[in-house]
Amino acid sequence: MSSTFKILFFKLRKSNFVVSILLLFLLFVGFYLIWTPFYYFLFEKYDIIFMPTPNETLMKQPLYEQILLAVIIGPLIETLICQKWMYKLLSAVKWLTKSKISIVVIASIVFGALHCYSLTYIIYNIFIGFLFMVAYISKFYKKAYWTVAVLHGLINLFAIFFDHTEKCIFGIV
Repeated sequence: MSSTFKILFFKLRKSNFVVSILLLFLLFVGFYLIWTPFYYFLFEKYDIIFMPTPNETLMKQPLYEQILLAVIIGPLIETLICQKWMYKLLSAVKWLTKSKISIVVIASIVFGALHCYSLTYIIYNIFIGFLFMVAYISKFYKKAYWTVAVLHGLINLFAIFFDHTEKCIFGIV
């Protein structure tokens, strides 16, 4: 494990629920601020689309449906499958238990692959999956499921409210 990763991991482990959510959300915002311009200026025109994105489907629904599905139901189900069950499954593999980072990387790739709307969306969600699994493992004995579910819901809420603004800034709308 790199020293930066270890420092983050142990800060998260020792922090309370709210501080953990804020630290993780700030990491997400940092990634978002770097990723978004790169996406619109470099990747968007070369992206490989596999199916309609949430922006083309869910974001066209009424706001209450977006919040119900993307902020409440989706994060609860995805956290159960992609963090809780995935961690249990990967922890059952002997050689993976020696390296938590291997569990994080494998789970991140699976999380990204489950969001297969486009190639760049998969890459984006590999980072998000990495963040979620680090949160899950670091908070394993202290509300791990709820830390990730709340963080996931908060990130999706951010996406709902900033989608239109993001497109206006980058000249899409």
